Amino acid sequence: MMDARSKQRGMMGNPETSQLLLIVSDGRGLFSEGMETVKSAVRQAREANVFLVFVVIDNPQNKDSILDIKVPVFKSGHQLPEIKPYMDYFPFPFYIILRDINSLPHVLCDALRQWFELVTAVDM
Repeated sequence: MMDARSKQRGMMGNPETSQLLLIVSDGRGLFSEGMETVKSAVRQAREANVFLVFVVIDNPQNKDSILDIKVPVFKSGHQLPEIKPYMDYFPFPFYIILRDINSLPHVLCDALRQWFELVTAVDM
């Protein structure tokens, strides 16, 4: 993949954001491999000039909305963990919480349009 990216870099406008990765998920279980593992993978993608967009499919009518999920945060020592909102630790810098699945095509079009704007932007 990296060799193909290197060849394409000359054809694309802005190498800083030359590839787009759209992730569509309910956003749950991201840290099952460990928080640092996920953060490291996101960091590596950004260093490889991959623009990440995470589309979280959510149902606000449901008691299991991603906005209602809490996670324990363990501090050093033997203190009790603090309970924090899950989204405070969401590792993707660009994400959309989609509450109406019917608007997914529109949201994806907007994300793609914005990515094209970034790729074709001329450095001033």
